[in-house]
Formats: sequence, structure tokens, C-alpha cells
Amino acid sequence: MIQELLDRVRKEQEHFPAAQRLVAAYVVENYNQIPFLSITTLAKNIGVSDNTVVKFCNHLGYNKFAEFKKVFSDYAHSELVMTNKLSENTGRAADDDSFFTQELEESMAAVQATLLDTYNQKNLPKLLEMMDRAEHIYVTGGRGSSMMAGLLAKALRYLDLKVHDLIEGMGDHLDQVAMIGPKDLAIIISLPRYTAQVVDAAKYLHKAGVPVVLITDTGLSPAHPYADLSFHCTMTSSYYFPSFTGCLALINTICRAAGATRNKETVEYTRKLERELLDRGIFL
Repeated sequence: MIQELLDRVRKEQEHFPAAQRLVAAYVVENYNQIPFLSITTLAKNIGVSDNTVVKFCNHLGYNKFAEFKKVFSDYAHSELVMTNKLSENTGRAADDDSFFTQELEESMAAVQATLLDTYNQKNLPKLLEMMDRAEHIYVTGGRGSSMMAGLLAKALRYLDLKVHDLIEGMGDHLDQVAMIGPKDLAIIISLPRYTAQVVDAAKYLHKAGVPVVLITDTGLSPAHPYADLSFHCTMTSSYYFPSFTGCLALINTICRAAGATRNKETVEYTRKLERELLDRGIFL
């Protein structure tokens, strides 16, 4: 429900009166703060009147701000359940084979939902075209997402693509981001919980005219407004930590498709690279 609401706000943003457009922009970029703000504080943060916020809510079909706010409060309550899920999984024996069964079912469901998503299927050919046009490809992600970013960058480098992974958390992350130009391509992996530095990078690159591809979950990634192309991974899990299997499957699919379209160049480059790695004693 909240995804549809934010999508509607994004689509109708230009049709709001000027003051309400400010409210729309703030809501899209700061939706996770809405549950904790009074109407007066929200209006003050935006620089509009309480009445403007009410009119914005009315435009979306809500009689008052409290109804609008409840949508975001319910979402926040459903997402901030890590501690509850961890508590539910304590006290079980380590040899309980239901762990394997439960993980298998949830992982299979995540992979299936991600790979059968028509939105992802439609955008894959567009991504391949963007990768072929780019002079350089830069991949980045924050915290848990950084592992996914590193894996994607490493796999794409085997395809003779000029790929660089930017390490979030390093003091010069912004310096690295600033090197990316409009002829390059930025692939940003932003999975919950979203990190501010990576979202800021997406915003910066978008303003600089750099093509941005976003790999995120099916929720409400704050990086979404800055992406030219997006892919959605299902991460639903009863475990206290989200499932990354859908994202891994998506990364494998992207690399498989890229390798197939670059078959001749890839085989020649990979053969040379493998020979170098063997000669240098990297592999046993």
C-alpha cells in the first residue's frame, strides 16, 4: 500500500500547487521520518503552513494528516521487527532440521519472485545497452549491500568491462563518486537497512547527469527517485536478517546475460586473464 502511495506522489508531483510540491518532495525523500513528526514539525521542516500539509493529504484522499501519517506508522512498525524476529528464533536446538526446511522455502520464494518480476525482466535489456555504452562502470553499496556490490563488480570485470567498485565507509568515498561522469554508468545496490552515504551518492550522481541503475528491495528505497533504471529484489524473511538470495540470483542473471551478449570478447579476455592468474600462482 505504501509503495503505491509513494509512486502516486512521484507521478502527480508536478501537478500539485507549488507549496504542495514541496510537501510531496519532502515526503518522497523522507517518508521514514513521517511516523515521528507532528503536522506542525513537518510543516516547519518543509517551510510551509499546516494548512498546506492538510490540503496535500486531502488531494491524496485523506481527510486529515493523522490518517496519512498512520500509513507510514504501520509501515515502520512492520519493518522495525528485527528484535522481535530474533526473539522468536531463540531457544531452538541447533540440530533442529526445520531451520533447513524453512530457509529453503523462503530462499526459493525470494529467488522466484525476483526472477519472475516482469519489471526486472523488462529492464534487463536496457541495462545491457547502458553497460555497453558506458566508458566506465562504477558499482557501490553500503554495509551488507557492499558485499553484493563487490561480487557484481568482480563478476563483470571477467567480461572485459571497465568496472570499478567503490568502497562505502572509506573516507574518500565522495572523492571516488566525484570522479564519475555522464559518459560512465553507476550501479548502486541499496538494500535495507539503507545507508545515508550511498543514498547521498545516488542523489549527487543524478544531479551530475550520470546514468544511475539501482538494485534495491521491493520496499521504499530512498535512492529510488534518483535512479534512471531500477531492479527489485524480494528480501522477505522470517529470520531477523533479510534474505539476500533474491539479490544474488539477480546479480547472477545480469552477469549471465552480459556474458551471453559479449560472448566472443568475453571468451578471449577470460582465457588471457585465467592464464595470467595461473602464471602468477593466484590459483592452485
